[in-house]
Amino acid sequence: MKKSAISAVMSAIFAVSAIPPVTSSAAEKEAGYVYTIIDNEATITGFEGEPTYIEIPETIEGCRVTEIRDNSFYECGSLKHITLPDTIEKIGHHAFYACYSLESITIPDSVTELGMGCFCGCESLTAVTLSDNLKRLPDSCFRSCTSLTSFEISDNITEIGDFCFSGCTSLTDLELNETVETLGDCSFYMCGLEALYVPSSVEQLGVCSVGYTPTDSGASQVEGFTVLGKKKSAAADYAKENSLTFRNAEDSVHAFAIQRVNGQRVAVPSVFLFGGGFLILAVTLILLRNMKFRKK
Repeated sequence: MKKSAISAVMSAIFAVSAIPPVTSSAAEKEAGYVYTIIDNEATITGFEGEPTYIEIPETIEGCRVTEIRDNSFYECGSLKHITLPDTIEKIGHHAFYACYSLESITIPDSVTELGMGCFCGCESLTAVTLSDNLKRLPDSCFRSCTSLTSFEISDNITEIGDFCFSGCTSLTDLELNETVETLGDCSFYMCGLEALYVPSSVEQLGVCSVGYTPTDSGASQVEGFTVLGKKKSAAADYAKENSLTFRNAEDSVHAFAIQRVNGQRVAVPSVFLFGGGFLILAVTLILLRNMKFRKK
């Protein structure tokens, strides 16, 4: 009896061991996120597995999702798309750092704060929609986003931080709103811009903020770069101090017309996108006519 009992136990152990072990492979394949809940508010703190698409819900366990914490998706190379709810108020520093597969991002209007470097190194990023309630784009925010070709600054932005768009080598289309007051050091360093209209609202331009690119011997001026702005403005002073070409422009429409006359490609102000080609042609012809009268 004892032998048969022992044999039965051994057989049971063998049978259990023969069952394939349960692994976490299924969990690793699922796009997931990690979160905490404090004071009835949920915060995203990280992710599990190798997600390609994540949709953050408005609530978790009945609590509003209000924040993407610092480094939450740091170097998540598999992430291509993420949808953020209208409850998010803050995105922490380096939250999406080096998410090199991320293709687009819409930051809902509920967001009032972005942390430094939050989209730095997102090499595949081509489309960004900013919250209308942001007042500042922080240091290195979109640094080295090499696939960005155009960017629309939302209406309430007053400051563009140090190195914010540095290394955006494909960026050729950008317009600064009249609300912008500060361009940080190297904010547009090593960009694809050939010219930039700097509105009179800008009171401070940092070191190498526009018109510079790196060389073996250090920072060097972008050949043929043009600063457009009003006379007796910070933009004019910056151009003079840095020996950059300066052109007088009363506003972005005037700046666009000047660049068209000179045969250079610059950002098209949003007014033209809705007004059609006729308006562009009309402004250009008026400017050409005025130039002819001045020659006489």
